[in-house]
Amino acid sequence: MEPQRAVSVYEGAIRYIVCLERKTCSCGRFQHDEIPCAHAMTVLKKKSIKGVHPYSSDYYKHDALTNTYALPIEPMPDKYDWIAPESILEVVLPPRYEKMPGRPRKKRKKNPDEKITTNTNCCGQCGKEGHNRRTCTFFPKDS
Repeated sequence: MEPQRAVSVYEGAIRYIVCLERKTCSCGRFQHDEIPCAHAMTVLKKKSIKGVHPYSSDYYKHDALTNTYALPIEPMPDKYDWIAPESILEVVLPPRYEKMPGRPRKKRKKNPDEKITTNTNCCGQCGKEGHNRRTCTFFPKDS
């Protein structure tokens, strides 16, 4: 078998680098799930590799699944028959948080040297401050 190197796979404008030898992909799914991601499957298809089993973790194989359930699983006893320590049985109350009335305060506090700005009216007709279009006396209204 020839040594495998990293292969680039493009999904739209995004480039992913897949290395089948190390079982890695730059998207991270191949390493995390330990099963070939979509980019690794594309590389396997390009190389005409039929089986994905050598590139999958042993946890996904049939033997691992049957070994998981080989031991018998005992059902839980009734809740009143449980043997539990007192620290677990005590009732945990929610925190005593009271919502304050009114609108919540802004989280950001301004610095003392920060300039305080106030909004002043600006007329849409003459462009001067202190009044608006309705109360403008610069242009007479046609009645």
